[in-house]
Order: sequence, then C-alpha cells, then structure tokens
Amino acid sequence: MMQIKRRALELKGKAFLAVQSLFYAIANSIEALVPLLLAPILTRILAPAEYGIWVLFITYATFLRPIVGLTTQDAIRMRFYDFDQKQLDQFTHTALFVMILMAVGVSTLTFIFRDVLATLAKFPADWLVSVVVAALLFEVFYTALALHQFHNRRRAFLMTQVIQAVLSISLISAFLLGGWDWRGVILGRILGMTTAILISLWALGYRPSFFFRLPPRSFYRDIAKFGIIYWPSGMVIMAVAMTDKVVAAHYLGVSASAMYGVAALFASAFWVINHSFVMAWTPWLFRKLKVVQSEGLGEVLSVSMLYFLFAAIAGLSFYLVSLYVAPILLGEAFHSAIPLIRYIMVAIVLQGFFMHNMKFLHFDKDIRVMSLCSALTIALNIWLSILWAPTMGIHGIMLGTIAAFGLTFLISGSIVLARYIKPREAAESAV
Repeated sequence: MMQIKRRALELKGKAFLAVQSLFYAIANSIEALVPLLLAPILTRILAPAEYGIWVLFITYATFLRPIVGLTTQDAIRMRFYDFDQKQLDQFTHTALFVMILMAVGVSTLTFIFRDVLATLAKFPADWLVSVVVAALLFEVFYTALALHQFHNRRRAFLMTQVIQAVLSISLISAFLLGGWDWRGVILGRILGMTTAILISLWALGYRPSFFFRLPPRSFYRDIAKFGIIYWPSGMVIMAVAMTDKVVAAHYLGVSASAMYGVAALFASAFWVINHSFVMAWTPWLFRKLKVVQSEGLGEVLSVSMLYFLFAAIAGLSFYLVSLYVAPILLGEAFHSAIPLIRYIMVAIVLQGFFMHNMKFLHFDKDIRVMSLCSALTIALNIWLSILWAPTMGIHGIMLGTIAAFGLTFLISGSIVLARYIKPREAAESAV
C-alpha cells in the first residue's frame, strides 16, 4: 500500500512539473517571439552590417548582465527558501541598489574609454553606454521574473513577458517605419523593457519610496562575495555567445556576426522550451534533494533521463521545422545563415545538458565548483573558436562551442554522479 501511495505521489509530482514546464514554455516563448516576429522586418530593412550591430548590441548587453548585476537573480533563487518575506525584501532592495551602482560605474568607464572599446568591440563609440543601460535592464527584468516564479505568481510572470514583448515590437516597428536604422531598434528595446520592469516591480509591491532610501548594510558582503565567486557560472552562456560573435566579427567581419545571430534566432526557440523546463524543474529539484536521504533519487533520476531524451528529440524537431520557416521569414541576404542552424541547435542541446548538471551543484551552494566548470567552458570555447575560425569560418566557431559544452557536460555529470549516486549506493549496501 505504501509503495502504491508513493508511486501515486511520484506521478502527481511529474504531472505538476509537466504543467509548470508547459506554462513557463508558453510564457517564455513570448519573449522569444520578439526577435522572430521582428526578423521579417529587420532582415528586409537593415543591411547585414547594420543587423550585425544590433546582434552585437544584444550580445554585449547579455555579457555585461552578470557584471552589472553580480548574478543576484541566482543568489535570490538559492537563498529564497532561507529568507522570510522581510529578509527577502531587504536582500532584493540591496541587490537592486548594488546593480544601479555597478551600472553607473561601468557606464562611466565605458564613456571614458569609448574610443578604445569601440575599436575592440566593433561597435559605434557613441552608443556604447546604451549597452550598459540595456544590461542593467535585462538583469532587473530577469530578477523580477525570478521573484514572480518562486512566489508562484504565474499571472504576473506572464503579464511581465507580454508587456515587454508588445511594447518592444510596437516601439521598434514605429522607429523603423519613422526612418530610423539600428538606432531605432535599440531605443525601442530599451523603452519597452523599462516600462515592463516598472510595472513588474509595482506588482511585486515595490513602490518608488522603496528605491529612494539606502538599504541596510547586512547583505552587501553576501551579494559581493556571491557575485565574485559565482561570476563565471552566471556568465557562462553570455560569455560563450559573446565570444562566438566577437570572434566572427574580428576574423570574418561584422556581417558574419549577423549571420550567426540570424541562425541563433531559430535555435533560440528551442532554448526557450529547454529553459522553461529548467525554470520549472529547479524549485521541484531543490525540494526533492532536501529529502533525498529518506526518499531516494529514483524520481529525480527518472525525470532527468526523460529530460535528456525529450530535449534531444525537441532539438531535432525544431531544426526540421526551421528549415521550412527560415526561408519565409528571412530576407534573401540572410539565407546563407540557414545551414548554420543545425550547429547552433546541437550546441544549445548540450548547453541545456550542462545547465541541468549545474542545478545539482547549485542546490549544494557549491558555487566554486560551478564556476570552475563554467570557466573551463569559456576558456575552451575561446581557444577553439580562435583556433578554428581562420580555417573553418563560422562552422569552426560553432563546432568550438559544441566541443566546449560537450566536454564540460561530461565532466560536471561525473561530479554530480560521484556526489549523489555513489554515496547513496554505499549507504544501501551498508544496510
């Protein structure tokens, strides 16, 4: 009877996880639809070099997120169940305050050294500060989403995504129709994101007065320590994406970065599904690992195996669909990016596998091992991309990403197995 009851609870847990994953897949697909819906406009109005500037803008802003934000959204996820509501509000207040200070400091340095940075980044000097502003907005936006998710405020989570998507598409389209070039695309994205953030923070109960007072000093050290140690882990996806596009721009030209970015648009649709599962799975996993000594790892392992299987199938399915959709959405100048989609799809599948392993270490609060694995991924990707780009072009850069994530997936998987499986087997044999 107890076994039947336990089996019923496992099935109920899996059903709940499936529903949660479906919800977050739908909610996050809204954000992924923004670049896809804009693609027919951008690839027909902007030249490849102009589109390349937009791709580099998003790439650099994404890369700067963990620098400006000190990966505080992951700190909130890790500490959420350790805080009461008052402590959580204080921690969030401190985190947002630190983000703003970091953004001001990085913006000042960027403005002072804008000419040197523009040469290195292949990006217009006068618009470099806008990259820092966008990085701050992205980090605050995803922090708000993390709070909505862990509070189980699904309606607010969904509305935050809808508002930013509708406003971004509307404003970007209006600027482009008004004769603006890539500058209008950047302004539209910033204004849309800003409005969505203000509404989302209001929904979380944070009023303007909340931000016009200094936060208590109790959490400064925790946030700084976590951000510095966790930085490689928090930036691994951003760093790899930036490395690929910067190497492409330097060795193959800005237009090559545009082709890389266009190919990534379609792979990002799968990334949303994968990321949605991880978002829904993480709180569930943390709860399961808290009772792993009494209940075992059976349910966790079965869900993980199903994830590996369905992620591979979903990646293949999205790739096949993209072969038919991409020629319709893209302007003719960007059709050469279509054969690149399969490489990025494989890289994102392996990236998802790697991030799956990282969540076990995240639960253990072992951010040092997480950062070491992530730093190895970044270093491998940089080395292989630079090594293969001159002879293999964009294909070589993408193969470098596949190799980097593939190797560190195997390494991190070995660490997780040694940490969770072998001790469990030893305990059972002792009994």
